[in-house]
Amino acid sequence: MKRMCLAILLVFLIAILSSCGRHVPLEDLTISLILGVDLDDENNLIISESSPVFNKDAKKSVETYQLKAKSIRASRKYFDALATGEVTAAKIQILLLGKRVLEHEDWFSILDTVYRNPTFSINTRVIVVDGPVSDVIFYKPADKPQLALHLKEAIDKNNGRSRTVNNTLQVLHRQMYEKGLTPSISEIKKEKNLKFVGVSLLNENGKYVDSLSIQDSSLLLILKDEQKQEVTFTIPMKSLDDEGGIFNKNELSIDVNRVKSKVKTKYDQDKFHFNYKIHMTVTIVEQLFPVGKVKEKELEKMIEKELNSRFKVLIKKIQENKIDPIGLGLYARAYQYEQYKKVEEHWGKALAESNIDVSVDIDIKSMGAIK
Repeated sequence: MKRMCLAILLVFLIAILSSCGRHVPLEDLTISLILGVDLDDENNLIISESSPVFNKDAKKSVETYQLKAKSIRASRKYFDALATGEVTAAKIQILLLGKRVLEHEDWFSILDTVYRNPTFSINTRVIVVDGPVSDVIFYKPADKPQLALHLKEAIDKNNGRSRTVNNTLQVLHRQMYEKGLTPSISEIKKEKNLKFVGVSLLNENGKYVDSLSIQDSSLLLILKDEQKQEVTFTIPMKSLDDEGGIFNKNELSIDVNRVKSKVKTKYDQDKFHFNYKIHMTVTIVEQLFPVGKVKEKELEKMIEKELNSRFKVLIKKIQENKIDPIGLGLYARAYQYEQYKKVEEHWGKALAESNIDVSVDIDIKSMGAIK
C-alpha cells in the first residue's frame, strides 16, 4: 500500500512539474545555432547569430543577423525585434570568436552571460576566426549542410584525426582559470571556402599570441597525449641527393599508428626539467624516392631526426611566447609541488626558463601493402 501511494505521489509531482514550463510552438521560436562575437574597425562589439527557418513558406532556410551591442545579453532584445520568432540560445552549437577580440586581454568577461545562463550548452564548440566573423557566419556553402552542422562535424572530424583541438565552453573555462595551462582554440579562415588552418595560442590572460599550423597542431596533441586516431606526417628527406626530374621528390609520408609517451619531471639548478620519451609505431604510406635507396633502420633514424627537429621548433615557439598549451604546469604541480607554488602566478615565465627535452623513437611497422 505504501509503495502504491508513493507511485501515485510521484506521478502527481511529475504532472505538476511538467505543466509548469511555458510551451512555445517550434514555428514560433528562433533557435540560434551559431553565436558570433567580433570587433569592428572602431572596436565596437559586434554580435551575430544564425538560426534555421522552419516556416515552409520561407524562401531562405537560414536567417542571420549582425548588430552592435554592449554585451551578448544586451544583443538579445535587438535580435528578438528582428527575428521572426522568440530567440532562444539553448541549442547553440558553435561560438565564433573574431581574432580581433582575442587581441585584448580582458575579452573573456564578454562570455559572462553564457556561463551564467543554465540553458546555454557548455558543450558548444568554440572556434577562432582569422578575419571578420561576418565572412563565416554569412557563408552559405551550396554543397554542404547548414553551417552550424558543417562546422560541428568538421571540428569533431579534425579533432578525431588529431589535426586540431576541440575546445568547448567547458574546456575553455577550465583553461582560462587553470594556472598550469594556457588556452588553445581551433582556428578557421574564410578564403574561397572555409578551412581549418590550425590552432590559436593564448597567454595566461587569454590574449592571442601566436598560431600553429595543422602539422604543428598534431605535434601539440601528441605532447598533450590527446592524439586519437592515426596522425599523418609528410617528411622531406633532406639528406638524400636530389636526382632531378619533375616527379622524383625526396619526400616520405607516414601514418603514426601508435604513440607511447613518458614524461619525467624534476627541479634542478633553479629550474624545471621535463624529459619526453615518445615511442611511435608508424606505417610508410608514401615514398617518393627509389626503393632500396635507404635501408629501413636508416629510414627510422631519418624520421626520428626530422620529428625531433619539429618538436624542438614547437617548444621554442611555446617558450618564446611564455605560454603552456601542453599543460606542463600540471606535471610540475603534481611532481614538484613546492617549487611550482613559488612560480604559480607567473608560470609562463618559469616554463620559458625550463629545460624541455623531447626524444622520439620510431618503429616502422609496415612499408605498405606492396614494396
